Amino acid sequence: MRVLITGGGGFLGGHLSAYLQTIAGIEARTLGRADCDLSRDKERLLAVLHNFQPDRVIHLAGRISGSETELDRDNRLASVNVLKSVRQETPAARVVLGSSAAVYGEGGTAAAPVKESQAPVPRSAYAFSKYAAELEARNHAEAGAWIATARMSNAIGSNMNVALLPGTIARQIIEIERGKPPILTLRDLSPKRDFFSVRDCARALWCIAESGRPGAVYNVASGVSTAVADVVKLYLSLAQVRPIEVRSFPVADERSSIQEQWVSNEKLRALGWRPQETLLDAVRDHLEGERARA
Repeated sequence: MRVLITGGGGFLGGHLSAYLQTIAGIEARTLGRADCDLSRDKERLLAVLHNFQPDRVIHLAGRISGSETELDRDNRLASVNVLKSVRQETPAARVVLGSSAAVYGEGGTAAAPVKESQAPVPRSAYAFSKYAAELEARNHAEAGAWIATARMSNAIGSNMNVALLPGTIARQIIEIERGKPPILTLRDLSPKRDFFSVRDCARALWCIAESGRPGAVYNVASGVSTAVADVVKLYLSLAQVRPIEVRSFPVADERSSIQEQWVSNEKLRALGWRPQETLLDAVRDHLEGERARA
């Protein structure tokens, strides 16, 4: 079986590629920005699909920050090109679209976690661009193609973008271990988010590709909400320099206005997926990976 992963040089794509290498009979190819700009180079994308003939396409390419124009280009427009190209060159391929739980715009509660049936109300330009890509995927499905959408929560692991909270924590700890003053400077530590291992995320994406239903949306999350302050404690427990002072400077923004995030993973569990790693496992993997890169 051949699997094409867009965004293969990124955080999620790299871990999914590594996971697929452990499964016999799978030939995985990654497609990064250096290989093909999905928003502009459609001919190159068509050539890759024509020559590789993938049975599965996991579309994880995109961006998490930037202007509205950049986000729309790399999240929505790139998805349009991928979906149209797959329909043209490999119409039988199953496609999994990587989206985000941010599209909900709501956090849910422990008693009533956010389910896939809840109507998205995106609050940020990033969330809008990801939901716009989902709408394109819906059109793709209505045209008869096989596609499922994975709304992913906050995965943690090595090679994370430093713009994300865990990436910021790890970067500062590594800098402290390399001689900077032992002070960790962060924003608000009180919000709760659904954090989980990126390796469990990779397994979930493949589970959806193999066992999911066409046209369906799946939350990819642990189902547990953890306070940012507790995540920070896990990182500090593994730091090679102690003690480290933590200074918090809360800044109001659209994302932090959601105080708690509770995401149901009931549909994903029904496919047979279960998280296999603890949050401490994920944090350890992240720190060790960043130390190796440093």
